[in-house]
Amino acid sequence: MVILDIFARTINLLLSAVSFAMLLRMLLSFFMMEEDSRLLNFLTIITEPFITPVRAILVRFNIGQDSPIDWSFSLTYLLIAIAQMFLPTL
Repeated sequence: MVILDIFARTINLLLSAVSFAMLLRMLLSFFMMEEDSRLLNFLTIITEPFITPVRAILVRFNIGQDSPIDWSFSLTYLLIAIAQMFLPTL
C-alpha cells in the first residue's frame, strides 16, 4: 500500500509539473514572439509529448480544425486535471 501511495504521489507531482509548464507555455506564447526563445522551446519539449496524442485524435475525427483555438492544448490540460483528481484515490 505504501508503494502504491508513493507511485500515485510521484505521478501526481509529474502531472502537476506538466500542467504548470503548459500554463507557462500558454502565457509566454502571448508575450514572447521570438521563435528562438530557449525557455519557450524547453516548455514545448516538455509539453508536446502530452499534447501530440490528443491532437492526433482530434485531427482524426476532424474536431476543431477550423477553430482559432488550440483545442488539443485545452483538452490535454483538462485530461491532466481529471487524472490528478483520480490519482489520490488509488
